Amino acid sequence: MDQTAIDALHEDLRQVIAARLNVRARSFRGAVRKAGRRLPARARAAAGEMAALEARLANPKLAARTDPALLHRAADTIRASLGHHPPGARAARDRAFLLADIGAKVAILLALGLALLHWQTGG
Repeated sequence: MDQTAIDALHEDLRQVIAARLNVRARSFRGAVRKAGRRLPARARAAAGEMAALEARLANPKLAARTDPALLHRAADTIRASLGHHPPGARAARDRAFLLADIGAKVAILLALGLALLHWQTGG
C-alpha cells in the first residue's frame, strides 16, 4: 500500500470524524487526538492499530510482511463505530448550548438593568 492510498484513507476518516463528532482538525491523527473520549473505544483502539500498522509499512522489510487488509479493517471499524452517531447532531447540540448560554447572559443583563433602573427611580 503506497502513501497516497494511506493519505486518501486518512482524509476520508478525518471527514467522517468531522461530520459525526463535529471535530475539526487538519489531519486524521489530529482529529483522533481532538476527539479524545468522544470517539468510541473501538474506534480509538482501531486508530491506535492503524498508527502501529503505518509504522510497520514505513519500514520496507516489515511492509513486505504486513497485510494492507488490516489497515482497511481498522478503517472499517472506525467507520462502523461512528455510524451510530447521526451526522450533524453534535454540531446542533453545540449550537443549542451556545445559544442557551447567550440567552442566559442576556437575561441576567436585562435583570440587572431593570434592577438598576428600579433603584435609580426610587420605585
